[in-house]
Amino acid sequence: MTERDVQQEDIPVEETLPQEEDSAVEESLPQQEEYWRAPVRFGSVPVEAEPKGWDRRQAFRKHFPRVNLPIQIVERVPLGREGDHEPNRLIWGDNLHVMRQLPSNSIDLIYIDPPFFSGRNYNVIWGDNNELRSFEDIWEGGLDGYLIWLNARLFEMKRLLKKTGSIYVHCDWHASHYIKVEMDKIFGHENFRNEIIG
Repeated sequence: MTERDVQQEDIPVEETLPQEEDSAVEESLPQQEEYWRAPVRFGSVPVEAEPKGWDRRQAFRKHFPRVNLPIQIVERVPLGREGDHEPNRLIWGDNLHVMRQLPSNSIDLIYIDPPFFSGRNYNVIWGDNNELRSFEDIWEGGLDGYLIWLNARLFEMKRLLKKTGSIYVHCDWHASHYIKVEMDKIFGHENFRNEIIG
């Protein structure tokens, strides 16, 4: 038995998480017109009132259809005294597919560190075996393609957050201003609290 076989044996595979009803998608973007109305045009450029990629009937499923996959639980992390809380789960999988299977209004805090739209390829030497891991921060469709990819995930995060919950999005100058505008459309501009610049 190789070391790789041992590592794979130690990772428990859990069946698919309980699924939300896959009924017709209800429009659940915030109604902001009472406080703020987006201009129809900015000079000669039309201004969209809805997030990029949004479809009134299908939300973001037009671009990213629902896929039910078995979710691999990598680790369970207990917090506090035993029995006080169900252990947290560290889940391996595409976060969009995982989030679509979690119950609404169930999360207090979300922190995300998505790609930054830097237009670069990244290569990282990983671990003792000098494994080369890489990812491309280059997007088909340019900035629009990147924002649609991110908006689909932010929309699910909005559904998952409790009314008292918070979301922190880690980004840099490449797309931060565009992300802020899209988040205002999804979460409501009045819910923005602060920007932290390090």
